[in-house]
Amino acid sequence: MSILSPYYLTTVKMTRAGLIFCMLIVLVLAAGCQREKTPPGVLSKKEYAQYLVSIYVAEAKLNTYAITPDSAMKLFQPFEQSLLRKFTTSDSLIQKTYQYYLEHPAQMEQIYTAVIDTLNLMEQKANSRPQP
Repeated sequence: MSILSPYYLTTVKMTRAGLIFCMLIVLVLAAGCQREKTPPGVLSKKEYAQYLVSIYVAEAKLNTYAITPDSAMKLFQPFEQSLLRKFTTSDSLIQKTYQYYLEHPAQMEQIYTAVIDTLNLMEQKANSRPQP
């Protein structure tokens, strides 16, 4: 008796095996097609990248001043508060977002790739301007 005979296709053994095989195929396809969505209460990759770019630009500006670290922190705190208002977020949400992306390193890598690209582009634009 051949495995491909019509009798084999109607047996209980084949229907169970076929059902399990079909379920596995469906699960693999469903897992592969899912989009990476951030949970509620976490900034999207794009929003978080924009936030990080703003932070790094502010820190770079502060580094150009000849001031002590304590004074720099006092100047930075009001900016940080205005940045949180701009992004309509809170410090706890930023912490939660940071923790989420630490647990998802592939997504964190995408975010930092975007941040680095944006900062490099900003630097190129600044360097291409004619100096007064």
